[in-house]
Amino acid sequence: MMKKAMIWGISLAFVITGVRAQSLDDARKAIDAEQFAQAKGMLETLVKNKPKAGENYFYLGLVYIHNEHLDSALNVFNQGLAADPKNNLNKVGQGIVDLYNENASAAATKFAEATSGLKRRDYLELYHIGRAYIDAPQPDYQKAVEYLDQAKAKNNQDPLIPLALGDAYFGLKNNSMAYKSYRDATVLDNTLTRARVQMQVITRGSHAWQEAIDGLKQIASEVPDYAPTYRELAETYHAWANTATTSEDYAARNKEAVAFYKQYMDKTDYTVDSRIRYADFLVYVKDYEELQAQAAELAQLEDVNPKILRYLGYSAYENKQYQESKEALEKMFTRMEEERIISLDYLHLGLADINIAVEQDPVDEALFDKGIAQLEKAVAIDSSIADDLHEVGMDLVTNKKKYALAAKVFEIPAATPTSRNHVLDNFYVGFATYYGAATKQLAEEPARTEWLKKADTALGLVIEKAPTTQDAYLFRANVSNLLDDPENPKGLAEPYFLKYIEMVKEKGDSEIQRNKNRLVDAYSTIAVVSVKRGEYQKGRDLIGEVLKLDPENAWAKQTLQYLEQASAASTGGSSGQ
Repeated sequence: MMKKAMIWGISLAFVITGVRAQSLDDARKAIDAEQFAQAKGMLETLVKNKPKAGENYFYLGLVYIHNEHLDSALNVFNQGLAADPKNNLNKVGQGIVDLYNENASAAATKFAEATSGLKRRDYLELYHIGRAYIDAPQPDYQKAVEYLDQAKAKNNQDPLIPLALGDAYFGLKNNSMAYKSYRDATVLDNTLTRARVQMQVITRGSHAWQEAIDGLKQIASEVPDYAPTYRELAETYHAWANTATTSEDYAARNKEAVAFYKQYMDKTDYTVDSRIRYADFLVYVKDYEELQAQAAELAQLEDVNPKILRYLGYSAYENKQYQESKEALEKMFTRMEEERIISLDYLHLGLADINIAVEQDPVDEALFDKGIAQLEKAVAIDSSIADDLHEVGMDLVTNKKKYALAAKVFEIPAATPTSRNHVLDNFYVGFATYYGAATKQLAEEPARTEWLKKADTALGLVIEKAPTTQDAYLFRANVSNLLDDPENPKGLAEPYFLKYIEMVKEKGDSEIQRNKNRLVDAYSTIAVVSVKRGEYQKGRDLIGEVLKLDPENAWAKQTLQYLEQASAASTGGSSGQ
């Protein structure tokens, strides 16, 4: 689920409205109410008016961190430290930036520096370090508890400390200690709305959906301007939707989720950053139409977070607007740092390329192969993505009848041993390649032979891993027959056809009837090869098996008649000499 808003300041239900207040307490109240744009404006004014007060820089830096502008945050912390060297909070801020950049050792060093000379009553540095370990991209809840316990030992009257302890214990899945901590926070400050909200989050965690919703709605009715309540209502409805057993319930609950998130937006601020967070939520609830609308608007802004182009690409793909998806993602690739590119980016770009290519007449094979290369990159980063490619290949087989292209898709999970469909996708490499060759979609050499060899290997793996898969023998036989020399065959297919026939017969008459046409083809193919190899009696016997299955088979009758005439002529000719 999406990352919760960070909680740093005085956590009261009071929301700043009307005339902009200029005190630090009011800025922190705006932060708690998740009115980050308003808090940023207040703090910028405070920094301007009181340039020597380091605390103002610190909270401004935290707002930048919340909005994922780490470079700006670090710059503000550096300025704050230069302006007020004795205030250790900005040293903590520098450590928080390291923590968000996943440099835990550098963060620990700065935190140690910031806390080494604390006076007896100094506790805010400890509190904010503990808070940072909760909110970081890679949380360390146990370390957070250690710092927060130190802060509490210095000041047991600040309600933010038990509130943060509640979040840490909740992260540690110790719900009883989390609930107690939240309750302790409300005892210290009975207007602490966030603590009440978090107790309902614990209720949600026990899957008591309606109880949590009722509790959150009660809080919203009592403190209607406290925005985080509506965000938690949105996330509760979405979590509940994920347990739905019908598509109707899933859609209805997610509709409620989006409605409450819109209320949350109404009560915070419609800044670019808050709209990006709204887009984050739309990804979770899979509301791709609304996501595409929001992302398309945001993408028009200069220097917008390139993540929005990611969302535009994903949503356009889900809405079957493949060209728009491709354009958005390619633009994102040019604007986003390489280390921020994720596997799903390559996946969606690859799928967009594949769909665009297949829609062309004839198929744009160069673009299709480019899409395959993107899918391979995605799987190289995250092998679990291979699990999802089976459906892509099946769509090409069943709906588009593009067998040779489907084989290229199946080959990716077939080459990924950890894939959930590893054996099945190896089968479909063989299946799709055979039909690709049989339908002349795969006709040019040397590609045809190369793919038939791949198919033979893939079906061999299926036989090894799942030896009772009778169709694996059938398709390996068909593939082997195509690999054989048509003029001077070696009979490569025969052992696989015979094994397939044996397996069908072992299952009895009903299985024989279900596979009658395939059995006829198997016997017929072995018969033709036998005759070409001069094994005429064997050929006649095999054709006899065809006639047992299909007494009116015209080809079998004609071929058997021809063989008997040829045999008679050969015998007569010999006796006359």
